[in-house]
Amino acid sequence: MSATRPELKFAAVSEEHGFYRRFVSLPEKPDTTLRIVDRGEYYTVVGSDAIFVAENVYHTQSVLKNCNVDPSVAKRFNQPLQYVTMSPQVVSSLLKTCLVDLAYKVEIYDKSWKMLKTASPGNIEQVSDLMNINVDTSIVIAAIKPQLNSQDGNCLLGVTFIDTSNYKIGMLDIVDNEVYSNLESFLIQLGVRECLLPDLTKSEGNMNEIKKITGVIDRCGCVATFVRNSDFSDKDSESDLAKLIGDELSISLPQKFSKFALSSFNALVHYLELLQEQDQLGKYELIQHSLKELMKLDASAMKALNLFPATSSQSIVPLLTAGYSNSNSSKVTSLFQLLNHCKTNAGVRLLNEWIKQPLTSLAEITKRHDLVEYLIDQLELRQILQTDFLPVVPDIRRITKKLNKNGNLEDILKLYQFCIKIPEISKTLESFLEDSQTDENIKTLVKESWLDPMLSYTSPLSKLQEMVETTVDLDAYEEHNEFMIKVEFNEELAKIRQELDMMRDQIHTAHIQASEDLGFDPDKKLKLENHHLHGWCMRLTRNDGKELRKHEKYIELSTVKAGIYFSTSELREVARETSLLQKEYDRQQSALVKEIVNITLTYTPVLEKISIILANLDVICSFAHASSYAVIPYIRPKMYDIGSERKTRLISSRHPVLEMQDDLTFIANDVNLEKGTSDFLIITGPNMGGKSTYIRQVGVITLMAQIGCFVPCDEADIAIVDAILCRVGAGDSQLKGVSTFMVEMLETASILKNASTNSLIIIDELGRGTSTYDGFGLAWAISEFIASQIKCFALFATHFHELTSLSDKLSNVKNMQVVAHIEQNADSNQDKDDITLLYKVEPGVSDQSFGIHVAEVVQFPDKIVKMAKRKVEELEDLKDANEKLKKTRLSPKEINEGNNELKKILKEWSEKIKLEGIEITKLTDQDCQQRITELLKNVTQESEKNHGEYLTFIKEMLL
Repeated sequence: MSATRPELKFAAVSEEHGFYRRFVSLPEKPDTTLRIVDRGEYYTVVGSDAIFVAENVYHTQSVLKNCNVDPSVAKRFNQPLQYVTMSPQVVSSLLKTCLVDLAYKVEIYDKSWKMLKTASPGNIEQVSDLMNINVDTSIVIAAIKPQLNSQDGNCLLGVTFIDTSNYKIGMLDIVDNEVYSNLESFLIQLGVRECLLPDLTKSEGNMNEIKKITGVIDRCGCVATFVRNSDFSDKDSESDLAKLIGDELSISLPQKFSKFALSSFNALVHYLELLQEQDQLGKYELIQHSLKELMKLDASAMKALNLFPATSSQSIVPLLTAGYSNSNSSKVTSLFQLLNHCKTNAGVRLLNEWIKQPLTSLAEITKRHDLVEYLIDQLELRQILQTDFLPVVPDIRRITKKLNKNGNLEDILKLYQFCIKIPEISKTLESFLEDSQTDENIKTLVKESWLDPMLSYTSPLSKLQEMVETTVDLDAYEEHNEFMIKVEFNEELAKIRQELDMMRDQIHTAHIQASEDLGFDPDKKLKLENHHLHGWCMRLTRNDGKELRKHEKYIELSTVKAGIYFSTSELREVARETSLLQKEYDRQQSALVKEIVNITLTYTPVLEKISIILANLDVICSFAHASSYAVIPYIRPKMYDIGSERKTRLISSRHPVLEMQDDLTFIANDVNLEKGTSDFLIITGPNMGGKSTYIRQVGVITLMAQIGCFVPCDEADIAIVDAILCRVGAGDSQLKGVSTFMVEMLETASILKNASTNSLIIIDELGRGTSTYDGFGLAWAISEFIASQIKCFALFATHFHELTSLSDKLSNVKNMQVVAHIEQNADSNQDKDDITLLYKVEPGVSDQSFGIHVAEVVQFPDKIVKMAKRKVEELEDLKDANEKLKKTRLSPKEINEGNNELKKILKEWSEKIKLEGIEITKLTDQDCQQRITELLKNVTQESEKNHGEYLTFIKEMLL
C-alpha cells in the first residue's frame, strides 16, 4: 500500500503541470473576458482572472494561491502564477457581476481546457442555469449593418434587436447624422447590452466611421462585438424570421424592412444560434420600435440625472449636492432607487424600462397620471395590493424558462398559487371601484387598464388550476412539502405506491424490532436512514456500536465519523426491492410530470400577458407610494403637449433624490421657462451654491412627469420635451486617447446635432477643458447658437460671468444667480469675510465665484489660502492698472516721463525720511501710505499746471 502513494502523488502533480501547460497555450484574450474552469464540485480561475476575482468578489488577495507549475511554464511569467477556487454560489454571483454589471464576456472550460460554454452581456442563456439570480432588466442584444459614405451626409443603419428574455424581435432603419445621436438614443431606450458589428476594421476607408460607432456603443455602457462580415447576409431572412415567430402569413418583409436590417437579423440569429434550438421556434413576437414616440436621452443625461445606480464598472457618478457631502447619505442615490417600491420582479424590470423610455404622447402620460392619482386617493387598496397580493406574484418569465428547460412540479405549483390569486386581485379591484366615489372616466380607465384584462384571463387560468388540482398531490405539498403526482391519477402509479407503502411499513417494523433487541430509543439513539449507497439501513454511534456484536443477525455495512451503519438480511432485501420500486415510481412520475409541464406551457402566453398587467399595476403602485411618502408629498403636474403652449413653470421645485439624503434640509427654488421670453437661462453664482443641482432637478422633474409619476414641487406646469440632452462634468478616457476637452466637444456636438425646438438642454460649466479665452469663446458661440437658432429650453450654469451680457443681445436669454450673503468682518486682523451660501436662485447676475472660500471649507493649509488670496489681489490690481492705462491713453514717451517723475519723488521722500532719523524698514505699511499721500498732495499742488496728468496717474498707481 505504501508503494502506491508516491505514484498517486506523482500522477496528481503531473496532471496539474499538464493543466497549467494547456492554460498558457491558450490564445490571448481581452481584459474584459473572464475564463472559468469547471472542476466538478468547484470552479477555478487562473492568472490575471484570479487577481480580478480576488479583488472584485472576495475583496482580499489572501485567497490567491500559487500554482504548482513546472519551470518551463514559470519562465513565461515575471511573477508567480496564481489561482482562486470558487463555489457554485460564488460563481453565480460572479457571472451576474461580469455579464450584467460590468459588461464582460465569460468563457467556461472543462479541466482539460476544452470550451464548454460562452456567454456575453447580450447572450447569457448558456449560463442561465448557473446564475441563480434575478436580473432587474431585460436582456436585449442588437446587430447593426451600417451603410457608410452616403451621398447626402447621413448614414443609414440597418438594425435588428432581440429581447431573448421576453421573446421579442424588432427591426428598423435608423437614418443618423455624423455623430450617431439617433443610434445613441436607440441603445439607451432599449437598454441594449451587446451590439454586433461587421468586422470592417481592416477597411481603411471605413475605420473612422466604425470607430465613431463603437465610441457611441461604449458610451452607452454596451459591448461592441465584431463578427464576420459574411454573417451579415439577407439570404433566407424571411423564412428564418417566419420560423421564429411561427406565422408566415402575418409578415410581408420586403415592404417593411431594408436589406440592411434583414442582414442584421441573420447575423444576430447566427450569433445566438436560435434556429438550432427547437424550443425557440414559434415563440417570438415581431414588434415595432419608433424613436419618435419616446423621449430621446443621451448617455450624458443618464449619468448627469442619476437615473440609475452607478455600477462597479463605472466611476461612481456623485450627485452634485450643492456643497453637501453625501458620504453619510442614505442609500438612495438614483431615481430608480427612489421610485422602486415594486413588489414583483416583472415590476422592477418594467420600471427600469419606463425610466429609459419616457413618453411624448400627452394622452398616454395623462392616463398614467390618472392611475397614479387614483391609487394615491385609494390608500387602503394600495396597501392591500402591496402587502397581500403583489409580493406573492412569482416571476412568470423565469418560471416559464425553467419549465422549457427542466420543468418540475415545484414550478407548476408556483403557477397554481399564482392562478388562485388572480380572481382575488380582480375581486378586490372591483369592490373598491363599486364602493368609491371615483369619477366615471377614471373608473373606466382602471377597468380598461387592469380589471377587464384580468377577468378575460380568469377562465383559461381556471382550467390550468383545475388540471393541477386533478393531477398533483396538494396534500403532500402542504403537509410535507413534497412534490408528487396524485396516485389516483394513474392506476399503475397507484399500484406501485401501494407496494412502496407496504415496503416502508416493513422497514419501520425492522427499525422498531432492532430498538427492542439493542435497547436503544428509536427516535433518539437508533437512527433509520436512507443511505446513498446502502439504501434503507440503521445507524448507531461508535460508542454504542459494541452492542451490535452481541447479536449475530445484525450486519455492519460501514463505519464513518457519524457512526456505524448496519442492517439485517431481511432489511437489506426489503431495501433493495424498495429502491427498485422507487426508481420505477420516479420513472413513471417523471413521464407524467413531463406531460403536465407540456400542458402548462400551452398557457404561457396567457400567463405572460397577465404578468405584464400586474407589472404595470405594480409600477403605478410604486409611483403612488413614492409620491405619497416623499419628504414633502409630490403633486400632479399640468402637462402641455408638443406643438402647443411651450412653458415650464415649477414653483418650489426640489431635487427628488437629493432631498432624501439624511441630515439635509433642501432649499426649494422656482423655475420659469417660457418660449420667446425666457427659454434660455444662464445661471451664475458661487461654487457649492447649488447651480448644478438647480439645472439637473429641472431635467429629473421633467423626466418624472413624462414617465407618469408625480413631481416634487408645490405647483408644476411642464411642457413635454422630445429629448433631454446634457453636457455635465468633465471626464476623459486616457485608455482610448480621448482628452477631457475632446469628450466635452464630442458631447456638445451631439447636442447641437440632436436638439430640436422641443428639446431640453442642460449644460454645466462648458469650456473648462481649455484656456480661459478659448473656453469663453466656445461657451458664448454655443450659447448664442442654441438661443438664437435652436430656440429650445436650455439651462446653462457657468463661471464665465461675461456670458451674462448675452441677455443684452437676445431677448429670450435670462440671467439667474445663486445668492450668497457676504458679511464684512469688522476685525482688522481677519483677512476674510463671512460667506453664507443661501442656495436660493433669483433673477440677476453674480460676479463672484468664491473659489477660495471652497478651499477654506475643505480646510486647505492657511499658507496656501493666503497665497491664493494674494495672487488674486495681484491679478486684480494688474487688471485695474491695465484698465487705467487704457483709459489715460498715454503714449510710451509720456509713460517713461511719468516713471522718471515717480523715481524722483520716491528718492526725495526717502531722503526726507532719513533726515528725520527714521529707518524705512521700521515703518508700517499704513505709515508709508499716509506719508506718500501727503507728499503727493504737496507735489500736485505745486506742479499742477506742468505735471498734473502725470502726477494723477502716479498717485493712482501708488494708492
